[in-house]
Amino acid sequence: MTKKTKRILKWVLISLAILALILIILAVSAILWYKNSITAIYNDDCTTSECELKDFTVAQGESATQISEKLESAGFIKSALAFRIYIKFEAQNKNLLPGDYKFSKKMDVEHIVKSLNSGVAVKTFRVMFLPGETLRATRSRLINVGYSEEEVDAALNKQYDHELLKTKPADASLEGYIWGDTYDFYSDATVEEILTKLFDHMLKVVKEEGLIAKYEARGFTLHQGITLASVIQREAPAAYEEKRHVAQVFLSRLDKGIVLGSDAIIAYAADQINPNRDKTDMSYLNTIQCPWNSRRCGGLPPTPIAAPSLDSLKAVADPTDTNDLYFLTGDDGGMYYAQTEAGHNANIRNYCKKMCLIL
Repeated sequence: MTKKTKRILKWVLISLAILALILIILAVSAILWYKNSITAIYNDDCTTSECELKDFTVAQGESATQISEKLESAGFIKSALAFRIYIKFEAQNKNLLPGDYKFSKKMDVEHIVKSLNSGVAVKTFRVMFLPGETLRATRSRLINVGYSEEEVDAALNKQYDHELLKTKPADASLEGYIWGDTYDFYSDATVEEILTKLFDHMLKVVKEEGLIAKYEARGFTLHQGITLASVIQREAPAAYEEKRHVAQVFLSRLDKGIVLGSDAIIAYAADQINPNRDKTDMSYLNTIQCPWNSRRCGGLPPTPIAAPSLDSLKAVADPTDTNDLYFLTGDDGGMYYAQTEAGHNANIRNYCKKMCLIL
């Protein structure tokens, strides 16, 4: 083989390699474009009028091409071409039925196609979770929207591989990880999918606020930060500044090796034993054992005691600059602080004649 032939062969091979690389890049780009094009216009966080359900009509005899172009024109899908590709290669049912529908820009191509397959609008439902609620309330809400006790219990007891739960002990429940908000779900959503969506929302907030690094700077894991935030949520369900002040008290007590003294922790443990208990039965202060008796046991409880709000989470990271070691909620709903036990006892006598008799 001559040198000239070798050079020609070399350039041919190089050209073929470049061509192959270009084809691979184009193929990958096409796949990424397609995958993105069949996702929803907006994500589930969208609550503006743009994301509300709106009417869409498919007339008798309209083809998939006509329907796809109308959907794109109405702003329900990103690409008419991607819609047709989905129908041809991915949809199990390719029949798009005429009828009156309601679509949202939060719906992906899969759910729009399922609706068009059935001839009726995709059904959704709404469920609300509140900050300060416990996992028991979460369970009731899920059962109330139609899930069976078996489905809910299995999902709540499942081990999830989710970034939010990395520092949660394996034997700890999902208490504290149910992000309070109002959510819309498709009627075919599983309980696991619902919980994962809640985890996603909470993780987004945690990352946006930089809470992991802020907690670590205080010597806490994310789980420990959430745990303290949950105690603050139950002890100070008031304004943000009050939560910051309560956070300062708890952080100071932890730094000094003083027990938290939080009756909300003891009450949570008592509720796990008997949810219908007499709230005035103060014997629980003695019968609840460590690690849940915060009047006797040092450190944080093993798990959160409720779902913390954003303000409670932020309060752990940014407490007030004060020196108080005691606080209480008075009969008038106000918060009263003290630096000494004597001052705290005076606050009890002056402001807490009723509330301090309820656990």
